[in-house]
Amino acid sequence: MGGEGDGMSGGDGGGRIGLVDGSVESDSRTFQVVLDPDVVIQLDELVAIATDLPDGRQVTHYGIVTELRSRFEGADLPSDTGRVVGRTLPAEHVRRAEVRVLRVVPELFIAPHAGAPAARAAGRHRAIALFEDEMIRGKLPVGLDLGGAPVYADMRFVDGRSGGHVSISGISGVATKTSYALFLLYQLLETEQGMDLLGGRAGRENVRALVFNTKGEDLLHVDRPNAEFAGRPQEIEKWRALGVDDPGPFRSVRLYAPRRSGTSLTTVADVQTRKTADVNAYGWTPEQFIREQLLQFCFTTDDERSTQVGFVEQQVRIQLLRRLRRLEGDPSGAVVIVDVVSPNTGFNPDRLAEREPDAAPAGAGHVVRDFGDLIDLLEGVVATDDESLMNAWFGRAQAGTRQAFLRRLLKLRRHIAPLIGCRLEPVSSENAKVHVVDISTLHDDAQRFVVGALLDRVWREKQGTGRTPLRFVVLDELNKYAPAHGFSPLRDLLVDIAERGRSLGVLLIGAQQAASAVAQALPRNASLKVAGRLDASESDAYRFLTPALRERATRFMPGTMVVSQPIVPEPIPVRFPFPPFATNPDEAAADEKADETRAAAIVRNVGALAGPRVDL
Repeated sequence: MGGEGDGMSGGDGGGRIGLVDGSVESDSRTFQVVLDPDVVIQLDELVAIATDLPDGRQVTHYGIVTELRSRFEGADLPSDTGRVVGRTLPAEHVRRAEVRVLRVVPELFIAPHAGAPAARAAGRHRAIALFEDEMIRGKLPVGLDLGGAPVYADMRFVDGRSGGHVSISGISGVATKTSYALFLLYQLLETEQGMDLLGGRAGRENVRALVFNTKGEDLLHVDRPNAEFAGRPQEIEKWRALGVDDPGPFRSVRLYAPRRSGTSLTTVADVQTRKTADVNAYGWTPEQFIREQLLQFCFTTDDERSTQVGFVEQQVRIQLLRRLRRLEGDPSGAVVIVDVVSPNTGFNPDRLAEREPDAAPAGAGHVVRDFGDLIDLLEGVVATDDESLMNAWFGRAQAGTRQAFLRRLLKLRRHIAPLIGCRLEPVSSENAKVHVVDISTLHDDAQRFVVGALLDRVWREKQGTGRTPLRFVVLDELNKYAPAHGFSPLRDLLVDIAERGRSLGVLLIGAQQAASAVAQALPRNASLKVAGRLDASESDAYRFLTPALRERATRFMPGTMVVSQPIVPEPIPVRFPFPPFATNPDEAAADEKADETRAAAIVRNVGALAGPRVDL
């Protein structure tokens, strides 16, 4: 185990740092090291201690420095400090490092011997300390330690083979949760090493990421260079330390935003900081809304689902499917909800959704071209005196329940109306690796609707396809969509993804200010748990951190995170470099090459556009 290059002996750069303290007890989990006078060491450095056992075997304890202490040995009173400094009282300056054990090789759970020499764990020993030798399926860089060396995550716990999902916590504006989520995504999708880790050709080419933009139009610029990056040469060196020699913007990106309200130009996206030609307007046609059973995501809060309103929603959803017909001679996605249904029409919503609707003339029922038309139809049913028709649509629900259901839809008319209409196109998983969907301008109810509708489509498309190709989902403010308490279709869907998603290749990179505010199935099933700066009142909720690290996390600066993964028993603090891609409009630099490529694509496809575009 010796040798200067191995980091177990030799000078300060990887050599001895001191001796295991014999004045206090050591155990199999923690011990103290009395530092040599000329040694400088800091928190989170890795330490190795070789111990010779009485039976002739040798074990090596690997640990991480969790605290540093300094005192005058021989000074008993506070006033003795001045006497020691003035050399009127003899004393010895003693510095100690508290070390928590990460690993023992071979695996013998014993305490290191008092007086055993301690050394920095460098080179091969550092890799052993961080279990890199056990990462046989590949390792993904997840940050740099305080010394600038890369820290890795076992790819088995990233891509779903042995675990999956990432949970990122921290206070808003300081913890850089979204920035770290994008950093991980960049490492996976924009670097050669990341793509190699994703597997063969199919894994590399068909992996997709769905990123929800929840704040301003920040993430609508990830395909542009960061104007501040070139002036930070030290950040370039950090990327190179991670194995990325030429960091830049995301290269394969498709941007989406809701259509602009109050306009007949259905393909115009509602954006302010990008040209509308760069961004695709998304939404659902009435046929898609009904066949994909999206009505359920209009009822996403506990108080709505805990009453009979949830039952009414299911009844209405089934009736819409049973009566769904395409409007004859109209390819725009408009539908007819017919008045008369064939008696042999079933009631299984999934089977009804799979069938191709027949065409019907406008006179066969109620024509639905947008969300308002759907509400008008249901208002008419609620107002009818035909009891059999009422029961067909609403079961035997009481009048108050029917009215509560309708009031909910009326409340949503203004918020969801821009998302439902003819000639609208949903978010596609083709044409790019990263799909950024802006929901920042939408009302909370509409945000939940969009998140639910898109996640439901991803989930349905992955059923029966196996784990690959992978689908990554980046979603901030998880507490809004999967709160700790209550029930809703969206919450249930996210819990299902957390519990079964890794086996189907749907992997969630979720972020929240406080893990305690999120349904516990989500952070519990996340293999990678990451914390940025924590609120002092919330730090007790993060049991995967040691008490000292929880306290430190309340003082983390932006760019510092602590990462916990199953293979490494202790969480490791890391830093990640400044992004080479823009994370908000102010950082976005002009990317002439990307603009030329995008313009050429628009010219090639101009004949296929569903409607006119306006370049603002």
